[in-house]
Amino acid sequence: MITVTIWHNVAVDGQGHHTGMLDGYQPGDPVVRVFTYQADPAGSPEETAEEAFAICNGHPRDARGEDLARRYYQRELRSLSVGDVVTIGEAALAVGRVGWTPVRGGLNEVRASEHGTHPLPARSRLPGTADHATKPCPDQGATS
Repeated sequence: MITVTIWHNVAVDGQGHHTGMLDGYQPGDPVVRVFTYQADPAGSPEETAEEAFAICNGHPRDARGEDLARRYYQRELRSLSVGDVVTIGEAALAVGRVGWTPVRGGLNEVRASEHGTHPLPARSRLPGTADHATKPCPDQGATS
C-alpha cells in the first residue's frame, strides 16, 4: 500500500483573496494536510491522483472510493481544486486547470483552519515538507 495525502492550498493575496484557484500552485504556497489514506500502488502517480480527485469531488469509482468520499466530506472539507496538492508516497502533484503539475522541492505545510479546510492532527514530519513535528503517530483521516 502507498500513502495518499490531500493538501489544501491556503495562499492569499494582499487583499486576502485565495490565489490557488486562480494562479494554480506556486512553489512556497502554504498548504494544509487535510486527509490521508492508503491506496494500491498499482498504476502511475497521476492515475492515483486522478482517483483521489474523483473521491475528493464526490465522484468515487467504486465502493471503497465511496467510503473514502464519505469520510472526506464528514470532515467538512471542500472539494479538491486547482492549486491543491496530492502526494502519492514521495510524489507530489498539484491540481492544474487540466491535468497535474509535478511539485518540485518541499511543501510549505501550515496548520490553518478555515471554511472547508481543517488540518489533520499533528504527526511526524512528511519527507520534503517544512513541518518540524518530531512525535510519530499513525496516518490520520481515512486509514483502512
